[in-house]
Amino acid sequence: MPVFNAEKYLSESIDSILNQSLNEFEFIIIDDASTDLSVQIINSYTDRRIRFIQNQTNLGISASLNKGIEMASAELIARMDADDISHIERLQKQYDFFIANPDYALLSSRVQVILPDKTPVRVDHFKNRYYYYNLNFICWIYHSSVMYKRSAVIDVGKYSQFYSEDFDLWWKISRKYKIHHMQEVLLDYRITAESLSHVTKKEEYEIAQHKQVLRNIHYYTGKDYQLTYSEIECYRHNFEPLLQKNTTTAVLQCIKKLKYISKRILYKENINLDKKGVEEAFEYKKEFIISFYAENLKGIRRFLFYIQTGYFLTFFIRIRDAILRRLFKINLSDDEIESA
Repeated sequence: MPVFNAEKYLSESIDSILNQSLNEFEFIIIDDASTDLSVQIINSYTDRRIRFIQNQTNLGISASLNKGIEMASAELIARMDADDISHIERLQKQYDFFIANPDYALLSSRVQVILPDKTPVRVDHFKNRYYYYNLNFICWIYHSSVMYKRSAVIDVGKYSQFYSEDFDLWWKISRKYKIHHMQEVLLDYRITAESLSHVTKKEEYEIAQHKQVLRNIHYYTGKDYQLTYSEIECYRHNFEPLLQKNTTTAVLQCIKKLKYISKRILYKENINLDKKGVEEAFEYKKEFIISFYAENLKGIRRFLFYIQTGYFLTFFIRIRDAILRRLFKINLSDDEIESA
């Protein structure tokens, strides 16, 4: 657990680890030169499992995490952030997975996103078989939900980026080692005003992730393959740059390139490669892009766009669904609409 000026939620996070159903572990806490009461809070604990390291100067999260990895005496390492809450059986369930599946190196889980007061926001239902494909474009893995093998992390160079350090590490691990995602909520992920990736250093993280996605794509296509800024952002599901072009030609070109990139991913051997999963993930991503862009078109432009993308039938299905909902004057599920 790296800590930097985390006094507000620190005790709750520490307690969620100390109260785990699996109780034999070392708890390495690295304070990165905090100026608030974080150090006093950590020192108030007398639990024998805590190993407290205090940086004399602020090193940043990557250097602090690497220090903890080097000091760890166990092969399995669970990540934890100082404002999140691990569910009581988190470590046991992740540990059990590795015992049953020793050939895996990285394991994540579903999380419940919460507000500072712990009000639930959402649970992201990501499909495990899409992870290998989507990690090329988006960081689906919540950092503090992860358990990984120390040897694998060291082998790929540990944390090597100042920003978006987790996205970079997951991608590097997935090149050489098997990864898995548990379809169970094992952590409450708290969004706060102090969050680096969402608030205080959002621009720096966005720039870093943009560069990483380009790096990831070039791994399959070669460095000479040309992509525009708006195309890369579209693949990251930031559609605004592409929308600003106000032309369906740019969207069609973006989808065409995504199809080529996806084929290259299929041709590249990898221990995590599930060809059917990659094909499904591509179709889902393509449809998501088309649907989002179509929602910003009106009338004949939307109709023509659906024809150009081959989603002509989708256009009429949407009209049919809207008519059925109006007729019944209630909210129908997709299955109920199909029955109607």
